Amino acid sequence: MEKENEKSKEDESGHSEKQQDLDAEIKAGEWQRLKKFKTYQNRSRQGKIIATYQAVSNRLNQLVALYYKFVSNEPKQAVKLLEELRRLRVIQDILLNCLIWEPKGVLERSMVPQEVWDLIE
Repeated sequence: MEKENEKSKEDESGHSEKQQDLDAEIKAGEWQRLKKFKTYQNRSRQGKIIATYQAVSNRLNQLVALYYKFVSNEPKQAVKLLEELRRLRVIQDILLNCLIWEPKGVLERSMVPQEVWDLIE
């Protein structure tokens, strides 16, 4: 019985429940929480980079929509949000570079910020 609980069931499309949970986090833009998932941990570095890039992109899209609402109503909140948007765009750019460097075998820890490296190592 315990072993059955450890195994993840697959749905009709072949995705396991654990994979679906990870996909939900990616769609929700929860890029900082990805490392908690075994499915994510078992991916190759390039797979981790892609998943993190997708999650960061989704978070950016969500925040851009919020930014437009805040800019007209609460300018001070919009400034804070703009700072977060800039930070995420930098992370997105770094991840894009990682996608180029990883297949070439030149990606090294010193090339990316620790926050990003911790997610993709």
